[in-house]
Amino acid sequence: MLLIKLIRIFEYLFLIILKVFPPEASKTLTLNLLKLVYNLNLISLLAVKIDSNKANVEINSLCFKNRIGIAGGLDKNAEYFHIFNSLGFGFVEVGTITLEPQAGNPKPRVFRFSKDKTLVNSLGFNNVGSVEALKNIKKYKPRFDGVLGISIGKSKNTKTKNAWQDYIHLMDYFYFDADYLAINISSPNTQNLRELTSQNNLELLVEKISKKRSQLQKMYDKYTSIFVKLSPDETDANIKNIIEITEKYNLDGFICSNTTINHSYTKSGGMSGALLAKKAVKLQKKVADLKKKKSVLIASGGVMSERDVQERFRNSANLVQLYTGYIYHGNSLLKKAIKISPP
Repeated sequence: MLLIKLIRIFEYLFLIILKVFPPEASKTLTLNLLKLVYNLNLISLLAVKIDSNKANVEINSLCFKNRIGIAGGLDKNAEYFHIFNSLGFGFVEVGTITLEPQAGNPKPRVFRFSKDKTLVNSLGFNNVGSVEALKNIKKYKPRFDGVLGISIGKSKNTKTKNAWQDYIHLMDYFYFDADYLAINISSPNTQNLRELTSQNNLELLVEKISKKRSQLQKMYDKYTSIFVKLSPDETDANIKNIIEITEKYNLDGFICSNTTINHSYTKSGGMSGALLAKKAVKLQKKVADLKKKKSVLIASGGVMSERDVQERFRNSANLVQLYTGYIYHGNSLLKKAIKISPP
């Protein structure tokens, strides 16, 4: 009885924080509250129980305890991934991390539209930088038994023609500790980042990444998967081009998708949540149809319900990530999601 009361108190506190505080502040408060619960050894009260019959799924030689993960952007500095793991997620993607620390864009830069179950952010890769992020990963990884993804991106001030150097240096930092690397070239909130999806820029970037992986694989005797995170705003022709180049250099798959540009609510920023869902599914279907190799497909963006998870699996997703849906619905969504398997 006491345990049930404690759980309800925690859930009530999370709900109050979500409704009362501005979006960016509520995220920080919620994560710190989860950290407190974890440090008090009470996280098991909130954890979702995993059906042992659906555990331990092997994908691309990685062993996932279930197919539901946290998308990049929620744990930007790799401070909470072990806590999400304890809550029941099968994998966690931290970042996006840049070489140097970045403050991001001016505040306010996150806007909540609760009626539409939508968020708009213009954060701009705010993070502590590669050195501090790696310290966090080293600190918390011994408490982590899931699959760890690390999202990496170019710094704000790096010119497009030199962007490949940022990604290569970031691979030096994170290759060994990552189970997979997510190559973020699709955020709408870093100036000129999406220029990296043009044919010449992308070919240069992916070729350099592929060569670097070969070097690091030999150095560490370890294969780290690499996935490219795609924009839902790409043209069909460019999606085809991205897939062809990615598969040409033997990268491992795609994350569909990042946030979308929609200025119905704000003048800038990327939209996530329910209003992203149709675009994200359209992109996922396109990628599933065009890819020729057995590339991994991670569905992300607009996953707000049990039905959304089922739809992503029906459209060839191997894995599904939550972000905005988890912010609005919490563990009730995770509880439903982990029970669902691909058809």
